[in-house]
Amino acid sequence: MGSVRVTDDAPSVVQLMPIMTSPIALPEPLTSKAAANRRYGGLSAEERTRQRRQKLLEASIEVFGTLGLRKATMRDICNEARIAERYFSEHFQNASDAYEAAFKFISEEALKATGAAMAVAPLNTRALAEAGLKAFFTYVKEDPRRAQILLIDASSYWRHITIKTNPELTKHAGAMRHFSMVLYPDLPKSIQLEIIGGALMGLTLQSCLTWAQDGFKQPVDVAVNHLMFAWEGLDAWFRAEIEKAKLAPPSKPVKAAAKKASSKLRA
Repeated sequence: MGSVRVTDDAPSVVQLMPIMTSPIALPEPLTSKAAANRRYGGLSAEERTRQRRQKLLEASIEVFGTLGLRKATMRDICNEARIAERYFSEHFQNASDAYEAAFKFISEEALKATGAAMAVAPLNTRALAEAGLKAFFTYVKEDPRRAQILLIDASSYWRHITIKTNPELTKHAGAMRHFSMVLYPDLPKSIQLEIIGGALMGLTLQSCLTWAQDGFKQPVDVAVNHLMFAWEGLDAWFRAEIEKAKLAPPSKPVKAAAKKASSKLRA
């Protein structure tokens, strides 16, 4: 897996030239702000903080990806990053917080990979699903740590009643919803795309988890082909619902129907 990059903007260059009141005056004492920007090893305090976060994030991916969520500890992460434990709280509240950061990074990278593949695929359900699934399965297979963090540990972590809803999987489901609206603009509004998106995500993740736990024995193409029934069935159902809506008689306006019923009662 490549190096983890922190996307914060680079800091501006800090000038630390003290103001001299006379040729023999000593430099003014550094203020707290100036002290924070003192450079060590060519790096400002901001740069050092970002560097520590990057190292801790890389270490979190390594530790959670090899030991698993249940066994990994804050000390393991700090030892892997070769950073004193006192710096851990600068970026994470606890080990669970570090896991969420690792999960978010891997999930976002997976979404980028699937999105890039789908962007160049033909605009039909099977082609888009196949391109996205192949990209996702390939991404997971390239680094077994991703399967541990994204699939194995996540399956229990996000079900915990005290944990907020998984925001990254919501993004994946949202992407599916977007493509559905593009492919089926006449889809009846009664179809709940949020439910369908969540169901497809569950199917994909569970299938990828089973495949990973089996040691990735089947080629990616074979593993993905076993999932295509869901998208082909969905395509058939969507088209049937669209045709049904077109053939259905137009519904009468609610107000007009109520007025007509009221007139009959008076008569």
